[in-house]
Amino acid sequence: MRTLLLFLMISSFSFSQEILISENFSEGLPEDWTVETTNSQRNWMFKNFRDFNYMQMSAFGGRGKPGYKVKAILHTPLLDISDKECKLKFSFADAYKNGQPLYVSITNAQKKPIKNLNPKDWESLVNNEAKYDNNEESTPWISLPKIQQAYHISFIYDSQKGGKKSKPSTTIIQLSEVDVWCE
Repeated sequence: MRTLLLFLMISSFSFSQEILISENFSEGLPEDWTVETTNSQRNWMFKNFRDFNYMQMSAFGGRGKPGYKVKAILHTPLLDISDKECKLKFSFADAYKNGQPLYVSITNAQKKPIKNLNPKDWESLVNNEAKYDNNEESTPWISLPKIQQAYHISFIYDSQKGGKKSKPSTTIIQLSEVDVWCE
């Protein structure tokens, strides 16, 4: 009797989710995603390692060389979700931690910043001090703000903001999955 009652209670709820983005970069950078950079020598680029696909960014200049001063941005397609409750989740691996250069921002159609998301949901995941282990970690679901205009979710690697003692951050970030769903 309890099982039947529980089934009836669950079946009376309507769970409606709309998946807007479910990207694992298995086929490289999608055509409707864009990248931009302040340094022509460094930008987000597609990589593959042992069937693990990702977009990678690093400001590493080489052994014994200074890191690059760079701000590189990976933009999702334009999302028109102003009337929906939406959430973001992303997964990434990091290596050779030297600062926390990853920021996520909401940008308008012209790719100008509107609002930064709180980095508390991913900054502790940048944690591989002196190694490259390709250990992918996921954020929790992050609520996206309701903004009355279409916008991009922009993954920003900024070596200047993430560095230590005026040296650029050279941490490697490998973004492997991005999901956005709405209720």
